[in-house]
Amino acid sequence: MKTSVKKIIFILFSLFIAISVQAQAGKVVSFSGRVVSAQTQDPLESATLQLYSEKGVFFGTTTDVKGIFRVKIPTGKYRVTVSYIGYNSLTRNIELVRNDSVTYHLALSTENLDEVIVTATEAKGSSSTTKIDREAMQHRQPTSFGDLLSLLPGGMSAVPAIGSASLIILRQAGTAGEDYDISSLGTAFLVDGHRLATDANMQKVVQISGSSTDSHSALEFANRGIDMRSLSTDQIESVEIVRGLASVEYGDLTSGLVKINRKKGFTPWEARFKADQYGKLFALGKGIEFKNRRLSLNAGLDYTDARPDPRDAFSSYKRLTASIRLNKQWDITGYRLSWSMTGDYTGSFDDRKSDPEITKQKEDRYKASYNALSLGNTLRADYNHDQTIKFLELTTSLSSQTDKIKQTKVVQLDRDRTVPNSLEAGEHDGLFLPYKYTAHLLVDGKPFRAAAKLKTGLSFSGQRITHRVLLGTEWSMDKNYGRGQVYDINRPLNPTTALRPTSFREIPAGHKLSLFAEDNINLSFGAHLFRFTAGVRGQMQMNLNRHYLLRNKMYFDPRISAQWHLPAIGPKITAVLSGGIGWQTKMPTLQQLHPYKIYNDITQLNYFHLNPDYRRINIRTYIIDPTNYDLKPARNRKWEIKSDLSYAGNNLVVTYFQEATHSGFRSSTEVAPYSYKKYNTDNIDPNALQGPPDLVDLQWQADTILQSYGKTTNGSSLLKKGIEFQFVSHRIEVLKTKLTVNGAWFHTTYKNSRPMYYSVSKVINNVALNDKYIGYYNWNDGSVKQQFNTTFILDTRLKQLGLTLSTWIECMWFSSSRRMRQNGVPTAYMDVTGTLHPYTEADREDIYKKWLVREYNDELFKKTTEPFYMYLNFKASKDFGKYLNLSLFVDRILDYTPDYDSNGYTIRRNINPYFGMELNFRL
Repeated sequence: MKTSVKKIIFILFSLFIAISVQAQAGKVVSFSGRVVSAQTQDPLESATLQLYSEKGVFFGTTTDVKGIFRVKIPTGKYRVTVSYIGYNSLTRNIELVRNDSVTYHLALSTENLDEVIVTATEAKGSSSTTKIDREAMQHRQPTSFGDLLSLLPGGMSAVPAIGSASLIILRQAGTAGEDYDISSLGTAFLVDGHRLATDANMQKVVQISGSSTDSHSALEFANRGIDMRSLSTDQIESVEIVRGLASVEYGDLTSGLVKINRKKGFTPWEARFKADQYGKLFALGKGIEFKNRRLSLNAGLDYTDARPDPRDAFSSYKRLTASIRLNKQWDITGYRLSWSMTGDYTGSFDDRKSDPEITKQKEDRYKASYNALSLGNTLRADYNHDQTIKFLELTTSLSSQTDKIKQTKVVQLDRDRTVPNSLEAGEHDGLFLPYKYTAHLLVDGKPFRAAAKLKTGLSFSGQRITHRVLLGTEWSMDKNYGRGQVYDINRPLNPTTALRPTSFREIPAGHKLSLFAEDNINLSFGAHLFRFTAGVRGQMQMNLNRHYLLRNKMYFDPRISAQWHLPAIGPKITAVLSGGIGWQTKMPTLQQLHPYKIYNDITQLNYFHLNPDYRRINIRTYIIDPTNYDLKPARNRKWEIKSDLSYAGNNLVVTYFQEATHSGFRSSTEVAPYSYKKYNTDNIDPNALQGPPDLVDLQWQADTILQSYGKTTNGSSLLKKGIEFQFVSHRIEVLKTKLTVNGAWFHTTYKNSRPMYYSVSKVINNVALNDKYIGYYNWNDGSVKQQFNTTFILDTRLKQLGLTLSTWIECMWFSSSRRMRQNGVPTAYMDVTGTLHPYTEADREDIYKKWLVREYNDELFKKTTEPFYMYLNFKASKDFGKYLNLSLFVDRILDYTPDYDSNGYTIRRNINPYFGMELNFRL
């Protein structure tokens, strides 16, 4: 952290303390309570309370996430006005002579009483957060959680990508490959307060199966975050997607936070059936409430059967989820005790097999299965409002998965191939493979996670100031108990693999410990209200040996935000300004900390004879440990400013943000020299052999070559900036229509943050250049991408007909990409001694090293821009009485996607509509 930033943080903390001390002077009483919705009894976060004394002195505060407020003010008579957007304001006269507590029930305004919100809304807190409620989800008709991302500023609808892992991307223009997966890996998902596990996932087989074009390679998401296909939406009540700074309560993340809250309490029998051209979905749910026992039970079940390509009868994706949730409350003298328990099962099944009409190999099979069980418990005690300690909460969770990939493949070779089959370093004979054989592979993973979090909330106030302090600690353990990659080393799927069978269970468990503290301050000056949030989170990685730089080292994430509620201008105009800066840190995954060993096999002798019994291959094997003991966490610095303006039921939110990650994880190339023997077979008489040639009788020459391997480093930079906006109009009564406009301009820079090795494939004097010299280049091997898009949503509510119509006009004004210019001159090079030498002018004249200067065509660095295109989506939802709702949707029913020219080529854009229907029953 820069010194200037440290000074700013210290000054702000000092200012908070000074204001607190000053504001607490004088004789005061405590006035506290809750603000809830009169219709649903849900707490209203960020509701505003304005208190005016008889002398005209103003006091103010806002509610927290539980709808709770508390302020200390002088005794006397006050006029209290409670307001919240979308609700009727409430005004009461009170007289305070002692500590008092009250609950205010705000009623939805007449305009919003029967309002159906078909899109996401921006939360009123200081950090940029999108809230998606049940109505918006139902109108979007999702198959999985990933379908909801189109509701975010900058999001656009897309055909469900059921055939590959669905990974979240926030505030980002385009993508740039696995080197920048910190964006999805660094987004945390919480369901009912319990974090979903990602760090022990190791289901990756592409290095064994060889071809990256294998159909299953797109299904792997180890070290990439949560696969959103596994998240059903039917039991979700609301979602909060934090794009800005998260509270310090949440850590081990860089990009964002997704908080999923599921249904609680009574709900009728609900059934949903969805069908589109890619598959079918059925869901069933019910909630039971025993009010006299203060007990509720909710359960849900859903099944999805989808085909990524309807033309391919041999590929499918099936998902089954089930959940049960129990909530119980007890009122005990002085506090309320709450206990909630969640139990979940998720299973996904991806069966694939080769088409025998194409491959002629009926034995080929591929099957992937995923089964996950989780159990979560939360025990919370809420104390009386007049106590300093407001609550104490303990959260625990356990999750266990069984991931299996089974593949059978008939391997047919077009020439003689050999396979190294030694598990030890040194010289050994390899094996000549038959021209046809059947290979079997099992990838057996059993990720396990245990976690516990203890937190408490304190509250104390002065005359114009209120503090809500959050303190807590969190521990988690991740471990994979699977057998790993199991296959016959003599019959591999890919003979060129640099791996051997591995065991996941041999990798030690990862333990993380975190501490956090945060102060939420409400402060009033005249008619101005201020909210400050200042906190710090410390986290460290444990259970590592002494060689790791990470071992038991605490990393601190300070985060500060502020919000200014300006005085209202009349009864209709309000303005709120917000801003914040902070750091968020993601620890490496288990596989990044403990990578597989790499086997470097160098052929010393490859003698072919017509008689298979006389053939011989001799190999020198090196075992490489690619562990990076200097690996650090990925850290993201965020800051943003936000304005929130409301006038007569219209609301506009505009946010400018910047993010900088310079330590993202990537696989970087490492280079080292390897010595071996080159046996001379010229003097072998094939007719005189009685068996394979004896190495003792052969002459050999020592040689050394350079070879490379991959190693996880902090070598990626991901820089984001942009503007997000959302405008929501009041409903135009004559047209029964509301207009929502949201969109974003994103500017994203992808580049490496450390020098990189690159080899040059060139043969000079029968010598392969990359065997003897490899260049070391300090350049920005990356790209700059931009996009600007806007979505116009017109939703019409015809209450008398029970009909809701919405038209979505999605406009991508432009998207561009430019590869960063590279200087092809290396800063250094490595030779076969393993020494890194500076690259000089004299090296430009060397017969070999001059080729290390890489030449590029200027066309490669030209900016390419995709011009404007537009989609028109239409959705209709009709109520048939109280119990049945029918919805129809067509995305891209119309589109404007003209051809355009790029670098002398004509680009044609072909768009296919996506359509379907949905039935909802409520009994």
